[in-house]
Amino acid sequence: MFDLQVWQWIVVAVVAVAAVGGMSLALVRLFSRRASGKATLRRATAVESGLVGGVVPEGARVFDGWSYRVGARFAGRVRIAVYVDRVAVSGPRVPRWLYEAWMWVQGLLLALVAPALVAAVVSLDWRWLVVAIALLIVSLGVSAGGAGLWPGLGEVLHEKGHFHALEFPRASVREVDVGKGWSKGGLEVVLLPYRAGIDKLAEGLAVSFFAPDELGREVRFAIDTYTPEYARELAGLLAGSAAGEPGQAAQR
Repeated sequence: MFDLQVWQWIVVAVVAVAAVGGMSLALVRLFSRRASGKATLRRATAVESGLVGGVVPEGARVFDGWSYRVGARFAGRVRIAVYVDRVAVSGPRVPRWLYEAWMWVQGLLLALVAPALVAAVVSLDWRWLVVAIALLIVSLGVSAGGAGLWPGLGEVLHEKGHFHALEFPRASVREVDVGKGWSKGGLEVVLLPYRAGIDKLAEGLAVSFFAPDELGREVRFAIDTYTPEYARELAGLLAGSAAGEPGQAAQR
């Protein structure tokens, strides 16, 4: 299995460097986008947490949805409140180190599939194909396992029913999309094997946008809003605030 000729190892090495390098660049881009300001991480109000007795302030709009596992690190059931001059997103959220480790592990495992496939082709050895399939299965397992456990972990990190909320100025919202835009910022590479399937599910329902987090990084938010009507309304509010006037989000 490992007794390849020199030229075969060179071909495999070139593909490995390209695949792992490209994946690493995508992950670095995902975690290093700088925002012009910082969001505020605070205790969510009763209405932001969806608690009984919460009253929506005058002039505000509140939307419920399911968050995609993107850079903002929310997962499961979330609530986004759009106020006159600010936006707050609250719900289960995991620590930064855990999210980044999860993305790096699944991303690098996926990147190693390409050189294993090339090794199978140049050596005509079926064992390399088994290695490639095993790497793909493990990568998908890490991805699915983390995605499934994430909401439960976030749900234990609350204070008497109040989640944490990430609050940022409405003017800081950028690149509002409905549909495919949920994977912008690097995830389009990391989640390549099943991005098309998620794009199909997101069509007309998922509202996504860039906004700052509490560390001053620009991260992607993506929320499934249940119905196309809610998606259009939320995207319109966010796109209008980002442009400083009523606007229309990009439809994908």
